[in-house]
Amino acid sequence: MNYRENLEFELQKVTLAISEVIEDIYITNKEWQQRIRKLINIKEKIIYKERELSNDLEAA
Repeated sequence: MNYRENLEFELQKVTLAISEVIEDIYITNKEWQQRIRKLINIKEKIIYKERELSNDLEAA
């Protein structure tokens, strides 16, 4: 497994864990749910940027 695959795998594990927390928190505290959704959005931006950088390196 290369660095990129490992990074994506680890981020997927984080996403799954956060999703499970969202399900529990949704019932009890909407503000926490919003904060966790922000974390998920940040994670998605990280993945997008990593792929963009990887594509730039391959094109160079």
